[in-house]
Amino acid sequence: MSDSSSYAWEPTGRPGDFGPLAPWTLEQTTYLAATSTPVRCLPVVLQGHVIGYLWASATEGAASYVGRAGTGAVGFDAGGPWHRRLEEAWGAGFSAWEALQLWVGEPEDPRAGAIPADAETLVLPDSQAARGLASHADSYDRLP
Repeated sequence: MSDSSSYAWEPTGRPGDFGPLAPWTLEQTTYLAATSTPVRCLPVVLQGHVIGYLWASATEGAASYVGRAGTGAVGFDAGGPWHRRLEEAWGAGFSAWEALQLWVGEPEDPRAGAIPADAETLVLPDSQAARGLASHADSYDRLP
């Protein structure tokens, strides 16, 4: 901008500085969708197929659902109900890990699936590892 009378945004060095809108923030309405801390991850199953994973940090307010590769619209569509459930748990004051445990062993939802009562908890280094797990689906086989 060569005209000195024009407004030019200059960074302030604050983390998360997004330019002219930086002073305004939105209220957090759910858990963070990423974390660099270890996460616990549970499989989400629909009609015997793993369609995604629900993960949460035990030490941070971070939790999310990630659809499993190879499941197409089924895995993707399950995300809506899971994200709504997480928003409700956030509003009720549950920690991220407590929120995931709310649905272990609950009946299967026709769209969202379920977390089986005997689901094995995987401990992963961070949320990126949970996304990696979901993206490396070997097949869309039924569970034993």
